Amino acid sequence: GVRDVVVVGAGVIGCSIARELARRGAGVIVLERDVPGRGATWAAGGMLSPLTEASEGGPLLELGDESLRLYPAFAAALLGETGIDVEYRTGGKLEASLHGADAGLRSFAASPLAARFESVLMDGDAARRLEPSLSAHVTAAVLVERDHRINNRLLAEATSAAARSAGAVLRTGCAVEALLIREGAVTGVRLASGEEIDAGTVVLAAGAWSAKLEGLPRRLPVVPVRGQMFAVDTHAAAWPHALPGRVLAAADCYIIPREDGRLVIGATVEHAGFAAGPTPYGIAALLTAAIAVVPAVAELPLVETWSGFRPGTPDDLPIIGADADVRGLIYATGHYRNGILLAPITAHCIAALLSGDAPPVLIDPFSIERF
Repeated sequence: GVRDVVVVGAGVIGCSIARELARRGAGVIVLERDVPGRGATWAAGGMLSPLTEASEGGPLLELGDESLRLYPAFAAALLGETGIDVEYRTGGKLEASLHGADAGLRSFAASPLAARFESVLMDGDAARRLEPSLSAHVTAAVLVERDHRINNRLLAEATSAAARSAGAVLRTGCAVEALLIREGAVTGVRLASGEEIDAGTVVLAAGAWSAKLEGLPRRLPVVPVRGQMFAVDTHAAAWPHALPGRVLAAADCYIIPREDGRLVIGATVEHAGFAAGPTPYGIAALLTAAIAVVPAVAELPLVETWSGFRPGTPDDLPIIGADADVRGLIYATGHYRNGILLAPITAHCIAALLSGDAPPVLIDPFSIERF
């Protein structure tokens, strides 16, 4: 059947775009080979950290900063549309260094960007007063106040439900095999089943799997970057502290408190193709790193281990915008470690692009043509 827009992939990026387009009156069908939001969106940590992902500044920082600005309204709208609270929290992030290896943290804290994100440098004792669970080996820390978080699994559920309630059609168990192009314009997609779906616009939002699509007009340099994680439960054990009020991070791990009393700990960064995880080696490395920062983690019940595939690109920047050669082909992929953060701004920019609004200059640096 004919649709205005086909979105390939129902992760947080695909569903956020579908919601935004459907709200503007487009006919949208989202095609997902698995369950919506169960890829990288599900595996993520949910940190909204523009600065720590782009501490040198540049286009990614500006895009992330703008997306962070959109988040409070985005979370509130999702709650109103779906009844799902995505647990948006603004407590900040505490970046710690251990054993006197503080030079990197100090230079970070002294940068003008750190001030812009309301960062405060403190010694180990001050950090422990703020977060009593921190190890005695913490010698310095920076509290980045403008660093927020959400529960990414609830976000996965909320964005897919919101896309549906806005009028988008979500089809699951639909593997898209090929992009169909005629005379320099998109005509639709072909499913693995052989079914063809007609569309004048195709938005490619398939994350780490985006490059597998046949019929693309150019090589799409998106590769899977595996991340492993685990969670412990502070409820069942003799956890001696208040639950951390914010994300705790060090060189080799981050620790994210959840409203249900879990601590989520991640994440490895591995170029292992689509090899399944988690692995003993990866989880062991995270366990060691987490216990060095928060020793009490060692005694807590390990309740879940998991892994996912981030969509990596050669420069670690996303690929967002229209193809230069094929009319109707739009990229929204390669978000690497920032898909959760960048979902609202990506949806906003793609919708503006397709509505003929003023072209969103924020995404100019992320064109596929840079490769």
